[in-house]
Amino acid sequence: MSTIEKNVLEWFLQLKKHRKVEPEEKAKVQKEPGQANLKEMIKVSAYFISHNELSYDELCWMLAEKLLIIQKGDENVFENDIRKKAEEIFNSWSSYEELCWLIAEINVLVLKKYLDVGP
Repeated sequence: MSTIEKNVLEWFLQLKKHRKVEPEEKAKVQKEPGQANLKEMIKVSAYFISHNELSYDELCWMLAEKLLIIQKGDENVFENDIRKKAEEIFNSWSSYEELCWLIAEINVLVLKKYLDVGP
């Protein structure tokens, strides 16, 4: 398993852990209109990202930048760090659609405040 796959897996496990809700809270969450549309928002966002005619390299760079900003905060991310992370993503053999989906998911989760950005 590559480093990027490991990091993404850890990220998903962390996300899954923080999304756990108690049974009574689960019913309340389902009643909120914004919650039901989360997956649809990600799908629409991924669609628009995929139609921006970005190259595979640009998507790798974009995802790398977003992941590092989430990990380190906006002020602690440097171009060299992004370049290394983008290379890891590029070498992970993710599909174009997977990259669009991951970028969209990060955008929506940050927008909805389910994911905190850096320290």
